[in-house]
Amino acid sequence: MHRQRVLHLWFSFIFLFSLSSFAQLEVPPDLKWKTLKTPHFEIIFNAKQQDLGLLYAEKLEKAYTELRSYFHSLPEKTIVIINDKTDVTNGYATRIPYPHIMAYPVLPGPEESLADTGDWAFELLAHEYTHILNFEPANGIMKPLRFVFGNIIAPNILLPTWWKEGVAVEMETRLGNHGRLRSFYQDATIRAMVEDKTFYSYDIAEANEYIPTWPEGMRAYLFGSLMWSQMFTEHGLHVAKDLNERQGGRVPYFIETPAKEILGMNYTAQYNQMLDEVVVRAQSQLKTIREAKITEVIIPKNSFISVTAPSISPDGKHLAVVTEDDASARSVKIITRANDSQSFLDAQSADTVEKFNQEFEPASQRDGPPTGSIQRISWFPNSEKIVYDKIDYVNRIERFSDLHVYDLITKKTTRLTQNLRGREPSVAPNGNSIVFVKLEGGKTHLGILNNSQGEWKEEILYSPAIQERISYPLFWDQDLLLFSLRKVDGSEHLYSYSVSSQKAEILFPEYKNVRFAKKTPEGLLFTSGQNGVLNLYLADPDLKKVRPVSNTLTAFFTADFDPISKDIFATHMTSQGPKVVAIKSEEWRNAPSELPEIKGLMADRYPDVKPDEKKIEEARSALNQSTLEDYSPYGYLWPQYWMPFVSGSSSETGIILTAQTSGFDPLKKHSYTLIGSWDTGLNRGSLVGTYLNQTTALPWTALAYKRSSYLGTVSNELNDYGLAAAVLPSMFWVSKYTNLQIGWQYLERETVNTNTKRTGPYAMLSHANYSKAGAQISPESGGGAYLGAYDYIAQDGYLSHTQFLAGGEIYLSHYLPKHHVLMLRTNGVYTPDRVSAVYGVATEPLVFVPDSPLPQYILRGYKRGQLFGKNLAVVNAEYRLPVMDFYRGSGTDPLFLRRLSAAVIADGAAADGLFVNDVRSVYETTDMKRWYWSSGVELKLETTLGYVIPVSLVVGYYVAFNTPTGSEGVIGSAFQITGF
Repeated sequence: MHRQRVLHLWFSFIFLFSLSSFAQLEVPPDLKWKTLKTPHFEIIFNAKQQDLGLLYAEKLEKAYTELRSYFHSLPEKTIVIINDKTDVTNGYATRIPYPHIMAYPVLPGPEESLADTGDWAFELLAHEYTHILNFEPANGIMKPLRFVFGNIIAPNILLPTWWKEGVAVEMETRLGNHGRLRSFYQDATIRAMVEDKTFYSYDIAEANEYIPTWPEGMRAYLFGSLMWSQMFTEHGLHVAKDLNERQGGRVPYFIETPAKEILGMNYTAQYNQMLDEVVVRAQSQLKTIREAKITEVIIPKNSFISVTAPSISPDGKHLAVVTEDDASARSVKIITRANDSQSFLDAQSADTVEKFNQEFEPASQRDGPPTGSIQRISWFPNSEKIVYDKIDYVNRIERFSDLHVYDLITKKTTRLTQNLRGREPSVAPNGNSIVFVKLEGGKTHLGILNNSQGEWKEEILYSPAIQERISYPLFWDQDLLLFSLRKVDGSEHLYSYSVSSQKAEILFPEYKNVRFAKKTPEGLLFTSGQNGVLNLYLADPDLKKVRPVSNTLTAFFTADFDPISKDIFATHMTSQGPKVVAIKSEEWRNAPSELPEIKGLMADRYPDVKPDEKKIEEARSALNQSTLEDYSPYGYLWPQYWMPFVSGSSSETGIILTAQTSGFDPLKKHSYTLIGSWDTGLNRGSLVGTYLNQTTALPWTALAYKRSSYLGTVSNELNDYGLAAAVLPSMFWVSKYTNLQIGWQYLERETVNTNTKRTGPYAMLSHANYSKAGAQISPESGGGAYLGAYDYIAQDGYLSHTQFLAGGEIYLSHYLPKHHVLMLRTNGVYTPDRVSAVYGVATEPLVFVPDSPLPQYILRGYKRGQLFGKNLAVVNAEYRLPVMDFYRGSGTDPLFLRRLSAAVIADGAAADGLFVNDVRSVYETTDMKRWYWSSGVELKLETTLGYVIPVSLVVGYYVAFNTPTGSEGVIGSAFQITGF
């Protein structure tokens, strides 16, 4: 009997998951969208951003003309969505359910790995369209499989991440005059690792992974691009086409045969050959740079992955920095010197990171490289407040950058703006104005906030052309502003802007790649790539003369001047990531006046590309053939694939065969899932369908299902039917972590002798503000809670009762060793009416979805559904601790071992219902006074399976204290797929 209850619960969870999908809302429902159809693309864009849509259309057709020389299989049409809903630089591409690209068009910031861009739209689209072409082939045995199963057959989607991202970075670089293989950031990262002799420690298996140590998620892009650069150089321009087509006709994960056939060696040998070549190149650069005295730096000890953006208060007492820890959390930290004679290097909190101020970024906010959510800190002239930028949700869809003020006296943070889309703020000398960079899709503006009678008012001062990037503005005086401006050709210079005359003029035109300007008592401090390396330069207070104040082997980024010690504190690229370092006064004053010059690490492989007028004309001709129309979602909703599953034994006489499909339009205004199954033991089928509508400000969802099962034997047949619909009102006004679902459902259960129907309204309110990232084995802070109510109304032929669900969890790690966590959770169901226990819930013996906000009635050590009832309460406690980090794989084998953790667990449950006595084969009545307890230990092995799928294997030994035979120990195991 308990089998059918579990199956019924499974369908309920499907519905709850469909309800929670509002977190995936793609676009604001009130926006009007247009579709521009060109010969090879359908570009979907906000109707108010038509200039951006036309620009992207031209760049896409140009990418098509360029990339068809490097790839053979091309889709007939690719859908591209220009979605200006976030200030995080990003984008993605997939061919499921159809080939499409999601592009977030905000320009990258100056301190990112993407900073050295030129024609950003083209580089972004060339990168993403390379992914589309990479995924397209289905040859050989795959061709008939794609004909049968549809777009889900795309073997190259399952290639290693370094393969996919590496070829995309190669193309973004090769087809233009910028890209990451030409960037100061990537070259500096490589030189730092070669200098510190850590470069060889990154093998090809590790290059595929995100690992919570430097260079984190950049591994696949950095090493993958170097790998492809080497393969193109050694094997010619056809190598991408040959490998892509050959692999597209093979069973996934068998990738070495094409490499041996086309490269003459396996990928590991080619990778090691690449490492040797890069080391030789980097050592040559390092030798040249050493022709002048190298600037010595002092690196304070700390355990952060990165420390950036130093900003010193005008009185010299405080140093503020942006940190990122191994849990991918970015925060502003402040170091305070005890007195003027103490250096920030000696301040107590410099070595004890836990004593830094942590009131800026809640632990639940996660944002990793390359972008990060906090980029710049600026002090008010009284040295008592700072302003900083932070990306956060402004509603449940859009995520923009706003300015925040922290008061050191009151220890309080105030959100200064709402939906400003402003970053990189700087405060005026009088404290009543803040200059900042205003963002929008494909554009930047010079903006200013003026304080008038306590109210901050925004004004746009200057707007350069589309795709030109303003960065790091500052007040030189109350009227004159300075900022960096990077143009589409990649040139980047310092400019001045007079507020009174509204004129912009270039400063120091002979200095290129000028960034991060900072006014100091000694003059203007800035970074320039004048000699091929990002070094620090100082202009005198009259802005007439400039001289270098550093000669680094890697790169300097943001910097500030200590007015008391006269030291410079700067962000410096090290082999362990960007760190804020100190350059002593005597060191920067004695820097070489002339710096050795180098070219890019791969400059000989990527000479400047001259515009191909024929291809440009072809792209424009394609654009001239385009048609513009209002966006319609309906042509995209036909099923494009189906997936078969064999879910294992469902009875002693059969198995369950399942087929699934899903679909959505590009803006996800409509999305659905259809699942059909056949039980060979019953010779009957089941169906479930979900639908989510996001066309209005009030999204709604619907579910329908029919499930065939049985009670005890197949002759005791059971059928469940269900219909439900719910609305998903926004609770953002309460909290971005709060969700509400209000709906109506109809349930019917049909057996051989009975037919029971229930119908009525329900509501579910939930709140969850926890997450796990980086080196965390578990959420370490925060928690969640939910409260649900079901009212099955009274009417003829229907069962009437009410039911309440409640639960919550909390994660505690304060005072515990690093990454140790205590998790406490409770879940309960209460049914005040007299109904059968079969209409309640049942316990589960294992956790298959870790840390889920959905109800989980876990009682380990007992059998599935052994305890069930109309009322049920469950408590769980887990002490989780890390055991060992592996982060190890073998070449290109599709298995990577990540880490091992353990947990000591205790579970308890009580029910008004039944307990299955499996010794006597009877159901025993139980009540809430009788508790069933268990405890045990678990080991959890986290892996990456098949290059991209995070899979955890949990093995536990549990002792159930209240079984029919007394205490009884059992071994349990579960596979968990997380974060995929």
